[in-house]
Amino acid sequence: MANFISRSLILASLMGLLLLYLSGTSEAQNNQDCCLSYSTVRLPRGVIKGYTEQLSSEVCDISAIIFHTKNGMKACANPEDRWVKKHLLWLSHKLKKMSL
Repeated sequence: MANFISRSLILASLMGLLLLYLSGTSEAQNNQDCCLSYSTVRLPRGVIKGYTEQLSSEVCDISAIIFHTKNGMKACANPEDRWVKKHLLWLSHKLKKMSL
């Protein structure tokens, strides 16, 4: 009988640890807004007010540039696309001018 109780406690402990692990990983993913794919639409410069960089080496699966627009929307863009690189260069010049 003691052997059965011991096995039940071990099984219950393992199940608890598994549930704790699964809830922790899904919570981290839910709290992080990740781009899962890239937008196919090229944004005009005039609608962009800023950006953030998403790295695949962190929580999210793909690297992306997340453009923030003046109307509060976000667009995920491929950091390797030529237009994205040009927009980032333009934004950096714009920010430099603002800081002077």
